[in-house]
Amino acid sequence: MSTFIANDASPIARPAIVSGIVSGVACAFGCIAPLHAAHAEIKWAGSLAVTSDYIQQGLSQTQGEPALQGGLRAQIDERWTVGAWASAIDRYHGQGASTEIDLYAARAWRLSPDWVTSVTATHYFYPDDSPYVSYDYDEVAASVGFRSMLFATVAWSPNYGDVSYEGYADDRSALSYELSANQPLFAGWSGNVGVGYRDLSDLFDEQYWYGHAGLMHATDRFTIHLTYTYVDRTARELFGHERAAITWLGTVIWRFGPLH
Repeated sequence: MSTFIANDASPIARPAIVSGIVSGVACAFGCIAPLHAAHAEIKWAGSLAVTSDYIQQGLSQTQGEPALQGGLRAQIDERWTVGAWASAIDRYHGQGASTEIDLYAARAWRLSPDWVTSVTATHYFYPDDSPYVSYDYDEVAASVGFRSMLFATVAWSPNYGDVSYEGYADDRSALSYELSANQPLFAGWSGNVGVGYRDLSDLFDEQYWYGHAGLMHATDRFTIHLTYTYVDRTARELFGHERAAITWLGTVIWRFGPLH
């Protein structure tokens, strides 16, 4: 999971761009901002979304095709968040899984009026995966946010697997580092930019850069994203231009549950 575009029902407001993210910087929007209360009230919320391309850490999970997404989360005593998030996927042209399900738990801390941090543990589950090759994996992400405008995230997986032009690797460690910024503009509009670095040395002895820039418009129940995404030449050569594409994408999110 990663960051950048956040489906608010996702793990820590799961990204449609990077993840997971999610874990990831988007956590600062979805699960760590409201820390003012200390009671044990459980608040349920969720969302449904459609995106023109599900991109995670610079790589398309749908080969450039649209995807339906959605999730449900419970926020406990304003600090703990647990939930599930799901998306349609098609990473290998009909080969392998068609559904991704993420189960996650997050803990947030307010360090000061301006600074918030969180840790998120996520299990990525592909229920209709091949019986011979499993892509299920786990991830732990730590994120810090400043005034809901600047975010930094480090995510680590101990058992990640993937296929590239260099072959198949599984049960390997993977790391990602992300920085992003969100700037309110006017009338519900905001701009956002982000950059990430992914270390797949244990899988393919490669690393690559990815990023995005975009606009977002938010109302009480709906959010619209228009985003330009970038991934470097190393990723394009490693995964091909359909999975590692420089492209535009749009996402519409409908949220349900309490407004505050």
